Amino acid sequence: MKMRMLFIKNISWVFVLSCMLTACEDYLDKAPEADITDEDVYSKYSSFQGFIEDIYQCVVDVANRDIHGMMNWNWGDDVVGAQSKRMGDFAINGDYLKWRDTDVSPFFAGSKSTGNGEMGNGRSKRGYWDHGWLGIRKANMALANLDKLVEPYGSGSLEEQRNLIAGQAYFFRAYFHFEIMRSWGGIPYIDQMLMPDMELTFPRLSYRETAEKAALDFQNAANLLPENWDDIATGQITNGKNEGRLTKGAAYGYLGKDLLYAASPLMNGVSTGTYDYDIDLCKRAAQAFMEVIKLANKGVYELIPFSEYSNNFYKTDASAPWTKETIFKNPVYGHSQWNHGAEILVVCGGWSNYASPTENYVENFGMANGLPIKVKGLGDIADSGYDPLNPWVGRDPRFYYNILIDGDQIIESDDAPRKYAELYVGGADRSAGNSVTGYGYRKFHHLRRNGKDDGMQTSFYMQCPQMRLADVYLMYAEAVNEAYGPNVTPDFPEAITAVEAVNRVRTRAGVPDVDSRFLGDKTIFREIIRQERAVELAFENHRWYDLRRWYIAHEREYKELYALEFDQGHTYFNKVLYQTKTFEMKHYWLPFETSQVSIYPGFYQNPGW
Repeated sequence: MKMRMLFIKNISWVFVLSCMLTACEDYLDKAPEADITDEDVYSKYSSFQGFIEDIYQCVVDVANRDIHGMMNWNWGDDVVGAQSKRMGDFAINGDYLKWRDTDVSPFFAGSKSTGNGEMGNGRSKRGYWDHGWLGIRKANMALANLDKLVEPYGSGSLEEQRNLIAGQAYFFRAYFHFEIMRSWGGIPYIDQMLMPDMELTFPRLSYRETAEKAALDFQNAANLLPENWDDIATGQITNGKNEGRLTKGAAYGYLGKDLLYAASPLMNGVSTGTYDYDIDLCKRAAQAFMEVIKLANKGVYELIPFSEYSNNFYKTDASAPWTKETIFKNPVYGHSQWNHGAEILVVCGGWSNYASPTENYVENFGMANGLPIKVKGLGDIADSGYDPLNPWVGRDPRFYYNILIDGDQIIESDDAPRKYAELYVGGADRSAGNSVTGYGYRKFHHLRRNGKDDGMQTSFYMQCPQMRLADVYLMYAEAVNEAYGPNVTPDFPEAITAVEAVNRVRTRAGVPDVDSRFLGDKTIFREIIRQERAVELAFENHRWYDLRRWYIAHEREYKELYALEFDQGHTYFNKVLYQTKTFEMKHYWLPFETSQVSIYPGFYQNPGW
């Protein structure tokens, strides 16, 4: 979707908290040549929609090449880094205070000055905190001025266009609150346009209170937004170019996600004292997810064929990745280029700060016959077919899509010094700055995207979807399993079982259905769902959030990060402890800046910080 920028006169742009009463983005100032009023912007749909489209610009792109490599967002047990200058490395050591350092973690803090302008280029750095509050402010301004819209545009009616403006504003107000609260916990819910003379007295709400307010906004958005912009009169103005605009599916997807997070053991625990799933919230989450699945049943969304799987994440023809599986993602801020550093081995032109998948994470990938290697609570699955002396044979097809193993081709050009990965102990790619675990990763990595072939520096566009249909199926399965069990069909229209939802995702990858031995107990099936999330959504910025909301991130097995040692001839394989993460109870929430919690008594610091 093309984004436009508007410079607006006589509007106080403010953030919440430290930025609440001052303008703090250069690009929000009025351009010298602009001379338009609030009424000029809000009275016409064309200009009001331009204002709304500026809110899309606040959505964070964690895969931006200036965020020090795409693997910098994975803070769980999935990867280990090789250079202590990225947020992922600081997070492993428990130094979550580094989130505010814009050079270390721009996707949390954001950056107000890049030297190249903030909008419309690949070097922009948006952060969940700064740009989240900014997006909330803009959404409130839109809702406060909705009655000024009196001039429809094109063939769309005034009612339709007011609904579109309001639906997008409701979504964004909820979405940015959600992104902040899932990292920092309960926060004030700002649902009004703040003025410079207002006194700051907004108390922190509990997580559930914040989530319930977001749920109301997501539901309002779902009621107002279309299934597909191309199918409505207003959408005909930009027919065929509406990819990326907010839809009913996105609103229901995030309504479900908001409720599922609130239902999860961590969030339910801090709100009620009971660190288990909230069944009522799980039921509500399942119903919201079912609305997205119903849209998939009628063809609005689909799980694209596995042969086209990479189109979910990158394109090589200078077009932005978007498929019928995509439900929501950030706008395109520029081409991705080939060098994201942390995903490119040194021989391919990488920056000597490679992020290596861990052996313990790789063990989530089961076998092509559909059986897992091991299941928490059951131990090793003896008949899985897994051979520890031949560990890369017969694995789930998604293993080979996601994981780079020893001997895999890494360069296409015959002029390269070598074309195949050497990840064995003593191998050229098994060293500080390269892989330290014996694995690489390839999820977002086209073979030619490297410094030797160098065939797509400006034609490679990579994005990590914020939400795609496979994720919705798995979140639905989790909610239904907790509320009803693995094989019980919920009592709402068109509902499917938790097992059926998981199997739809597995079937797309050519993996057999979940074996019946894992379906008799919701506790065991819970572990199957969690493994499936690790496999299907590998490296997509979910794992850290999942481990935290499940309230298991403090357990030893998720803090110990393992490597696999093996020789060039593959005559032995040893699993060895490479690093132990620092994760104490305080690490379940990011700390607020001291300056933020000093503003007024109702806004207090998270425990332990």
